[in-house]
Amino acid sequence: MGATGAPSRDDVSRQEVEINGGRLVSHCMGSGSPAVILETGLGAEGDEWSRIQRTISEVTLVWRYDRAGRGGSDPAPTSPRSAGMMVEDLHELLRTAAIRGPYLLVGHSFGGLLVRLYAHRYPGEVCGLVLVDAMHPDQFDMIGGALQPSRPDDPPPLRNFRRFWTGGWRDPASTAERIDFAASFREMQEVRSLGRLPIHIITAGTATHSPFIPEASRPRLQPLWDELQRSFLSLSPLATQSSALNSGHFVQREHPEIIVDAVKALIDQVRA
Repeated sequence: MGATGAPSRDDVSRQEVEINGGRLVSHCMGSGSPAVILETGLGAEGDEWSRIQRTISEVTLVWRYDRAGRGGSDPAPTSPRSAGMMVEDLHELLRTAAIRGPYLLVGHSFGGLLVRLYAHRYPGEVCGLVLVDAMHPDQFDMIGGALQPSRPDDPPPLRNFRRFWTGGWRDPASTAERIDFAASFREMQEVRSLGRLPIHIITAGTATHSPFIPEASRPRLQPLWDELQRSFLSLSPLATQSSALNSGHFVQREHPEIIVDAVKALIDQVRA
């Protein structure tokens, strides 16, 4: 099924498109250029962008979608899946849904990894990135390796968190989308530079506010997360960074205005 007509600024257009034998659902709102594309992470659904989408649609077209197996979209026909496979799905979906570039890609967490890979593979289609507490290929080694050893009295959420970060992430069955992180991180090795692409990095107080990390360990782990986030500045001489240290990892839930301000600023920069 192809795209419907362009939505008005006040309406959300829901689309269903067949990609690789499965139905993917997307929602479009607003009008104008650049088109803002919202890419979610692992622990949130696409509809958590709704408030941000509505606000940004006051100034341009904003589009979000559910990856295969998430929200209203069909499961992927094959698994496990790498970041590269998901990027190709997104590329085909944008083409089929007639969402015209250039794109300003906004990615949270794992979505931040996906948009970096998209910008690398399709540089002519991307005019800017906003990375919202984005995933780094070294994060499991760095943070997982710094976690304190388990104790008999650890609560189940902490045990599960430690298990995932210290090796469980290698098993695609550990995520609902059956993501092959090892293959995805190998694909990310090709992303050394994104040229002079405008990029803004939002870094949250992920360790500081994590309910899964013992309070005594948070001051030691947050600087490690900050270091990983700063490394994204090397992707472009036009990269900038701001902090959302009063927010936990899900900035779109806790402080959506921070993302809105960053996206609108980058829109102005791109238009200028």
